[in-house]
Formats: sequence, structure tokens, C-alpha cells
Amino acid sequence: MRTQRLNIRKRLLILALGGVVPLLLVGLALLWSVWHAKQQQLNDGIEQQAELAAVLFDRWLDAQEQPLRTVAEYSSQNKNDQNPLQKALEAAMAPRPSWTDLRVLAGDGKIVAMQPANAEGLPSGLNERLLADAQRNGSVVETDWTKGEGQHSLILMTPMKSGGVIVARIDGAALQEIFKGITLPERTVVTVMDPQRRIIYRSHRSQSALGMDLTGSTITSVLNDRKTAVVVLKSSVDNVERVYGVARAGSTGYSVSVGVPSSVLYGPAWQQLTVYILVALLVAGGAATAALLIARSIARPLRLLSLAAQKFGEGDFSARAPSAGEDDMSRLGMNFNAMAQRLEQREARLAELDTLKSEWVSRVSHELRTPLTTIKALTRLLMRDGLSQAKQREYIETISLECDRQIDLVLNLLDLARIEGGVFRITHERVDVDEVMSSCVKAGIRAAERRGHVLRIEKNRDPLFVCADPKTIRRVLGNLIENSVKYTPDCGLIVLSAHGNDNEVIISVADNGRGIPAEDMPVLFDKFHRGKPAPPSAAVHNDETDADFLEDADMSGVGLGLFLARNVMEQMGGRISVESEIGRGSVFSLHLPVWRDGGCNESLNQNGSNKTTSGR
Repeated sequence: MRTQRLNIRKRLLILALGGVVPLLLVGLALLWSVWHAKQQQLNDGIEQQAELAAVLFDRWLDAQEQPLRTVAEYSSQNKNDQNPLQKALEAAMAPRPSWTDLRVLAGDGKIVAMQPANAEGLPSGLNERLLADAQRNGSVVETDWTKGEGQHSLILMTPMKSGGVIVARIDGAALQEIFKGITLPERTVVTVMDPQRRIIYRSHRSQSALGMDLTGSTITSVLNDRKTAVVVLKSSVDNVERVYGVARAGSTGYSVSVGVPSSVLYGPAWQQLTVYILVALLVAGGAATAALLIARSIARPLRLLSLAAQKFGEGDFSARAPSAGEDDMSRLGMNFNAMAQRLEQREARLAELDTLKSEWVSRVSHELRTPLTTIKALTRLLMRDGLSQAKQREYIETISLECDRQIDLVLNLLDLARIEGGVFRITHERVDVDEVMSSCVKAGIRAAERRGHVLRIEKNRDPLFVCADPKTIRRVLGNLIENSVKYTPDCGLIVLSAHGNDNEVIISVADNGRGIPAEDMPVLFDKFHRGKPAPPSAAVHNDETDADFLEDADMSGVGLGLFLARNVMEQMGGRISVESEIGRGSVFSLHLPVWRDGGCNESLNQNGSNKTTSGR
């Protein structure tokens, strides 16, 4: 009997091992496939981070080149007048402390103007090469290493229509500002390499890393003709093995790499895999006494996990593994689901960003194309004979308005770049509120009259003075008037008013339009948000034209006006607020500190203390 029992135990053990070992192998194979899928997803994430870093660097270069284009255009229009050109160079350099010098070179390589006047000369032979490159390629970016080991500058060149070039030299230390907003894991390194494969920036850098030539190294050769790539290698700088995502920065020839230590990137996944293997081994050890239970508790979850992993690998990010219960397989499913949810959220966010980018590019393209098409068409009409003087004046006025629209768009984009780059500057001085309101009404009266609006000012009895930037406050107030004209049905009323107290002056723009929908209020001042007028209210508006207003309303713009208004108002020590009621209109108010005899410092300090007190 005892021998029979032993035989039964042996048979059960053999049965358990025969049933569990294959399952164990299948489970390990599945886990291994999950690991490879996870590794590929992590590598894709690093590759995308490198691509985003490259986009940041490319946009930074474009932002640095924009003022050069402006100076180039100005130089072409004033090429025989050196004094205004010198002032243009000074104005371009003033808000850019990282710029070392700025110069204008004629077609023969001679210096036409330079700022500062005592700036060091460019490296020998660079003038001729820049001029030659300008004729072939247009804008050029170069790295200057002539100052010595670890000291470098970026040289940006933009050609002029006259045949010369505008050349700016930027301190290499300015690259540190580009990647400040990126949050990366510990010991992650961001590296920027120039077309000669020399390091011009390295986060957490040692001085010896700058200027290091990486020609022939794996991190530079891995790109070949590709735009992005991933490689795992040990750093020659700090001897740390990292997973590097490498991406090209546009067409500049520069490349950016993001390196995350492999232990940081793969460590949690390896630990998770190790835990799963140990759990599987424990299950195999207990199979002798609970073979059937183990088979029933593992076979089905593994099959479902395998199916979820397969679907996930095929791109179905909604696939989830079963996670009900508290056993090891349920925890595996929960971990898998948590990983899948994070990846799904990240993919959704990337898709959202891609959609936002596409919509923004489409809006800007439309805003640039529409006025240019109008200008082109009217210009051709003006070239014909037989037009009456009234028609000619009408066409010229339309061209002028479209040019103003283009300029406003460009200024808004420039202000956005300055605000996000931290270089937007506000001046504070004594500003006459009545004068500002009068000038803004004068500028917007024609647009209002075309819609049949009444645009008027309700002046305060006593003169009001605020501490603000006069140009900026005119732009903000003008934008609010433009929005009221745009979103108020024809023959509306728009009223500007101002009143003050001991601490602040409130300038209001009120209209009797449809108002702002409640769902738009929380995001009204967000970047790229374009508001819609509220739907017609039968209780208030009964005109036949109401039903067509939403289609006929001018919905142009890229959604930057109110975003910029809020930011510049905060920089001036004030704020912007809005009140709206559907069917009755909206009131936008600018709150600005009162001018005091002690100057703007006293006004801003007093206004700040009052805000603190009222906020308690």
C-alpha cells in the first residue's frame, strides 16, 4: 500500500512536472516577448524624446535667425544709410545678451556695419566662405572654435537681397537655456553635435567634453541617412552605459542625442521580469502538491495575457490583461495594464500634440495666405487702366488693412516666441489713459463703421494715469476692440470706459454682442484657443440676420491675442478679467496700477501688496 502511494506520488509529480514545465516555458517565452515589446516601446520613447529635443534646438535656431531676417530686410531698404542700419543692429542685439556681436558684410566681404564697434573679427577665411555659402544655400549655421579648447560660438548668417550677409555670433553657453524645460530621469544626458561631429553642448557636462570630436563613433554613424535612431553604448566621457536616441535638427546638419542610463531605463522592467521568473519557479516548486490548481490558475491568465500582449504589439493600445484577484498572475496583469495605460496616455498625448501642431500650422498658413491672395489680386486690378479714383482708393485701403493684418500676425508670433523664450521686455512709465483710449478708438473706428457699429468713449471726469508700457497697452486694448468688432453682430454698440481707485485703474471694453459660451470661459486665455460667439438667443435677438451670424462672423486669427494680453498684463503688474452674459454681451477689463508721484516702483510695490492683502 505504501509502495502504491509512493507510485501515485511519483505519478502525480511526473504529471505535475509534465504539465507545469511546459506552462513555465510558455510563460517565460511570453514574458520574454513582453520584455522585448517593452524594450522596443522604451526605445521608441527615447527616440521621440531625442526628436523633440532636436525640434527645440531647430526652433531655437529659427528664433535666433528671425531678427537677422528683419535686419536683412531693413538693410536692403536702407542700404545707402549706415546710421539707421547701425541702430537696427543695436536694437537687434539689445534683448539678446547671449549675442556676442552682429555685423553686416557687403558682397565683397567688407564690413558695412558692426555692433559692438570694437567686436573681434571673424576667423580667417570665414567671410569668404559665408558669402559663398549664402549664394548656394541661403541661411548658414557654423560653429566657431577659434577661441580655444572648450570655448565656442555659434555663427548664424542670413543673406541679403543686395548680395551681402548679416552675421551674428552667439555665445555657446546660450544653449543651456534651450533644454531647461525638459524633465528627464537622473543621469540623463542631452548632447548637441555640430556638422563636424564635435560636441557643442552636454548637460551635466565636464569642461573637457566640449569640442570632443565624435567622428567615427557609433552615436554619429548610427544615423546614416535616417532622421532618428537608437543605440546602446558606453559613454567615453563618464563611462556610463546609456540608451541614446539620436535625431537630426532639421536641415542644419546639427544633431541632438538624449542618453538615458540603461539601468534607469531597463532596470524596472528587468526587475519586474526577475520577479515574474521567481514567481514561476515557486509555482513549479509547489506543483508537486497542487498541480491541477496551479494549471487552472495559470493556464487561462497566461493565455489572456499572451493575447493582450499580442494585440498590444499589433497596435491595439486598448488591450488589457485580466487583473481580478490577488494572485501572482493578477499582479502581472495589473502591472501589464498599468504599463499599457501609461503608454496609451503617452500615445494619446503625442497624437494630441501632433494634431495641435498641424492645426496651428494650418491656421498660420491660412492667415498668411489669405491676405497675400487679396493683396495680389487687388494689385493686379490696380495695374489695369480705366479704374476710377474711388475704386483705386478702395483697393489701396483694403491692401493697407491686409498689410496691417499681416503685421499683427507676425508681431503676435514674435511676442509669443519672446514670451516663451523669456526675452519679452516691458517698460514702465507714466501713461495717460484718455490718450490711449482715444488713439485706440481712432485706429478701430473704420473697422467698426464697416460693420455699422457705434464705437465711443465714456471718459472719466478726472484724468487718469497708470504705470504701464504705452505701446503694449495700446496693442492689448486695440486687440480687445478688434475682438468686440469681430464678434458683435452688425449695428452693435462698443463702449470704452475707465475708472480708478487708490490702487488701480480699470479700463473696460464693453459690447452688446452675443456673449461668450460658458464652456469657453475656463480656456478663454489659453494659447491657440479661438473662441466662438454664443448661439443666437431668441429672447434677446430676433433679427433675421442672427441665424447667419455664426457663418458670416470673421473667425480669422490663430488664437494668440488673449493669451498674449494676459501674459503682458501680468508682466506690467496688472491683470485682465472678463464678464459675459449670453445674449447681452461681454466686458473685458484691464486692471493697471495707478501712477504715483514716487514713480513706477512705488506703484508696482503698492499694487503687489494690495493684491496680497485681498487674496487672503
